[in-house]
Amino acid sequence: MAPTTPRARLAFGPTKPMEHILLLKFGKGKEYELKLHDGDLAGSSPQTARRWFEQQFVEMGCVPTNPTGKTLLVDLILGVARAIGDKPFAQGDGLAREFARNVAAALQRRAISIDLESLSVG
Repeated sequence: MAPTTPRARLAFGPTKPMEHILLLKFGKGKEYELKLHDGDLAGSSPQTARRWFEQQFVEMGCVPTNPTGKTLLVDLILGVARAIGDKPFAQGDGLAREFARNVAAALQRRAISIDLESLSVG
């Protein structure tokens, strides 16, 4: 009889809340990481998050970058992040957490990186 290989054991019990991590880069030396838990996103949906970004984009006086006037979600996120600036993220204030919550809800991903120098969201 061949030797048996050990099998992974499944552990059932209380689950830990999942974490969402947002890394926001404003430039050299200005990198901020915000962590959220599933509970922070309670009641959020991609649709409500997009509406929040659209409202902030207009209220903050952001200008669409697309010449056709069509504004993609990525454009909204980058525009609002630029308009907010790095200070609220450095201080971890309410606006920074609201931004992070809406990014996580809109993109539905656990890890998100926003680089304002390279204008990328990934």
